[in-house]
Amino acid sequence: MSSSRFARRLSVFLEVFLDGKVRRLAEVLAGFVAALWLVIPLHELLHAAGCALTGGSVQRLEIQPVWGGALLAHLFPWVISGSRYAGRLSGFHPSSDFSYFITVLLPHAFLAPVGAFVSRAAAKRSMPFLFGAGLLAAGQPIASLFGDFYEMASIVVTALARATGVGWAVALRGDDLQVVVPVAMRLGTPAAFALLACNIGGGVVLACGLLWISGGVVPSAPPTGIAPTGSGCS
Repeated sequence: MSSSRFARRLSVFLEVFLDGKVRRLAEVLAGFVAALWLVIPLHELLHAAGCALTGGSVQRLEIQPVWGGALLAHLFPWVISGSRYAGRLSGFHPSSDFSYFITVLLPHAFLAPVGAFVSRAAAKRSMPFLFGAGLLAAGQPIASLFGDFYEMASIVVTALARATGVGWAVALRGDDLQVVVPVAMRLGTPAAFALLACNIGGGVVLACGLLWISGGVVPSAPPTGIAPTGSGCS
């Protein structure tokens, strides 16, 4: 589907789904915000699970108290309540680059398709609150474009570079592009900037691919219970 077709489809869907009512928009936003208390800690715990399931070990998972860090710290000895991020797996040792990749990927591979499914189902049944909640989970690849998705692409790109003898390339790995860019600037070589660009581009491709696989949040049929704008009734 072309971007223009998708934009038109999304525009028509929102016009029908919201039905011009502020209350319905408020319900979508409320569902989106409420889902933060589930999605953020689940996202971080899935990072830890991805590492453990692929033979790695987890030492430190930081989650802000407002998102349940204090509670989870009582349940898991490696959870720390407090972080400069909403949550971050800051201490872990993957068993391999494959383990590292799965560690970063797992939350998105679960949350994006599940969230998209929930949003589509909620849209078909005209449930704005649930649609907003699913939208948050489905949109994780967008929110993590320059975080986890940059990191996933950097694992692949720098592994290939290292295999050709460019060992310093691993310095461009990371889960925060704002931290990695200064590293590339300190290296200051065309090769460093080329690898950085490949990592960014690869992250965009991976995020778009996962969004496509997830099927989107817009159902193919209009929501039930609301007549499309411009339709008449006898």
